[in-house]
Amino acid sequence: MLRLPAKVDRTRVPGKGPGKNNPKKKEPELPATRAKMQVRVVAIAMIVALVFVVLVFRLWHLQVLTGDEYANTAQETQTRSVKIPAQRGVIYDRDGEVLANNQPGLNVTVVPDAIERAEVEELADVLEADKEAVLNNYDAAIEVGDRYSPILVKENASREDVMYVSERTEEFDGLVVNDDYVRNYPNEELAAHVLGYTGAVTEDELGNGPFEGLSNDAVVGKGGLELAYEEILRGEPGSKNYTVDALGREVAVRRADGRRYDGSSEEIPELGQPASITDPVAGRDLALTIDMGLQKKAEEELEAAIERSQEKGNQGTGGAVVALDPDSGEVRAMAGRPTFDPQLFVGGITGREETMRYDYLNSEEAQAPFTNRAVAGGYPAASAFKVFTGMAGLESGAISPGTTVTDTGECWRPAGSVGGCWQSWRQNSPKYEFLGDHGTQNYAQALGDSNNKFFYQVADWMWNRTDDENALPKFYEKFGFGQATGVDLAGEFQGRVPTREWQEEAGGTPDDKLWTVGRWINLSIGQGDLLVTPLQLIRGYSAIANGGTLVTPHVGKEIRDQSGSVIEEISPEPAGQVGVDPATLQETIRGMRMVTGKGGTAESSFEGSSLKAVGKSGTGEMWGKGNVNWFIGWDESQSDPVLVLVMIEGGGAFESGSELTAAPAVRNILEYHHGLEGSSSESPSEEDDQTEPSDSTTGRPEEAPEGETASVANPPAG
Repeated sequence: MLRLPAKVDRTRVPGKGPGKNNPKKKEPELPATRAKMQVRVVAIAMIVALVFVVLVFRLWHLQVLTGDEYANTAQETQTRSVKIPAQRGVIYDRDGEVLANNQPGLNVTVVPDAIERAEVEELADVLEADKEAVLNNYDAAIEVGDRYSPILVKENASREDVMYVSERTEEFDGLVVNDDYVRNYPNEELAAHVLGYTGAVTEDELGNGPFEGLSNDAVVGKGGLELAYEEILRGEPGSKNYTVDALGREVAVRRADGRRYDGSSEEIPELGQPASITDPVAGRDLALTIDMGLQKKAEEELEAAIERSQEKGNQGTGGAVVALDPDSGEVRAMAGRPTFDPQLFVGGITGREETMRYDYLNSEEAQAPFTNRAVAGGYPAASAFKVFTGMAGLESGAISPGTTVTDTGECWRPAGSVGGCWQSWRQNSPKYEFLGDHGTQNYAQALGDSNNKFFYQVADWMWNRTDDENALPKFYEKFGFGQATGVDLAGEFQGRVPTREWQEEAGGTPDDKLWTVGRWINLSIGQGDLLVTPLQLIRGYSAIANGGTLVTPHVGKEIRDQSGSVIEEISPEPAGQVGVDPATLQETIRGMRMVTGKGGTAESSFEGSSLKAVGKSGTGEMWGKGNVNWFIGWDESQSDPVLVLVMIEGGGAFESGSELTAAPAVRNILEYHHGLEGSSSESPSEEDDQTEPSDSTTGRPEEAPEGETASVANPPAG
């Protein structure tokens, strides 16, 4: 029998048994009210407005605040500039003679993309360039992707070299030769320390002082006036501007693989016409106070003095000459030995011959030829310093012009001391039996005879009259010692005047730290730990000659534009007045007349000269480096006064000391300057020699002087 299916209860939920409640039916959503719609519209509008404000601000920031920056960035990716060098200012002497100028030069460069590394290496060999530096620059260009910008191979290449490589362009693809200016020093070594030299700026120099903002291929001053007046002389380079793509290639329509669409080979942009040119601005010219005639004479006499010293068996390792106008501070001549040729540095040190020469000049054997001894060398002033001790005694009241000290040959000792034996140069002289002792002398006579014992006594009397243990050093400082002179040359040494505080700090042992009367006694004859430069010493003497003004030495005289018109006169103000009684200065000059007069220590050096010369000699010990010889003098009778100082490093003592070496050189330079007939650079006769020997000090600084004195036994404690 057929059964019909049971009626399905479609209201039951599967899984729910009878009696379970059915789920609620979802209520239909009510339509949004007008208020809600308004809130949503306002919110959306605010969001849109905020986005709009942000976009407007960003656009304003890009176009207004940083528009120039982005424009420059975009321009850099499209423009490559090739520097047009500016001519460096010319340097003249006071009469218009050229001392440093410029000559056209040629720089050889290559484009890395167009040449293989092996060919670059071969090119560097041919040009005798710095191969290592060239290859490093080539590798760096390839590594960073700057393959189309030329790199320097040889600066200031010779025309023969340029012609040689230019004729082999098939071997050296990508070769570009650029015009340049190179420094020229027509007088070679003459006045080299004054002029200095130029060279490529180093990474350490970039961004510092006068080199701030320069490109890394700039050529700058490295010493002397070239460095001191760098910003005046340098000028501003111009540029040739070429339009290139982001890779530095000539702009052209290109395929997807980067090749030119027209199928032609790549061209070096620098070989074509620039899109624009910015003209360079030449540096300003510099006229000096230097008189080249006097400069040549000074250098000749310096060399002759060193030769005389060496002929007597002394080292004669070097020396310096300074000629100074005592009224204006103008340096009329400044020379040093050994020296160098600044032309060596033009174009860099390249090639075997130049490298060997440079290595020698930097060796110990060469005796520091790059050092300007006149401004950077520190030496004991020896007897040349006695004038300042004598003036200190007069000004302090410790002595008067008539005060005398008697030398009988017995040991001199400070007051209260029972040990030690200080003597003077006469007792040490090999001619003592002929010369005898100093006898009784006043200040002027003691200068004329360079009587050590007189100046020992002055220092001792001053020590016992004051509670200020720095009184004597303070007086020396009035004349500019221990301070830079302010000369317009690089590398000046400020010298050293020891004081109690300096001694306590510098002393290595308790005894070395002691500041006693023995320190003053050493200082009284220019020894101990005193160090002066030749320029400081002649400036101190200038204050004696001009009546008490401490001038500021200077080598620059005028700054001129390219037409020769004077833009600025260089005339620095004096450092001040020394504050010394004119009578004290005159008494000192009276003693200096006796130095060159009958019976004076430099009598033989000036005998027969028509000069009315005054001066002072000195011979001191350079602490294990031999003796230093000094002479400073001038002619009192001339209307164009000039003081001349000659210093010989590694000179002798007694008959081979300053009156053999330095004094004749001073005489000959003065006679040349004043147009007077004089003797040649021959040495004085030994038979007539009355020279003083070394004002030296051996052992610790507090010990008594030797050399010009007898040897010291049991030095005083204070």
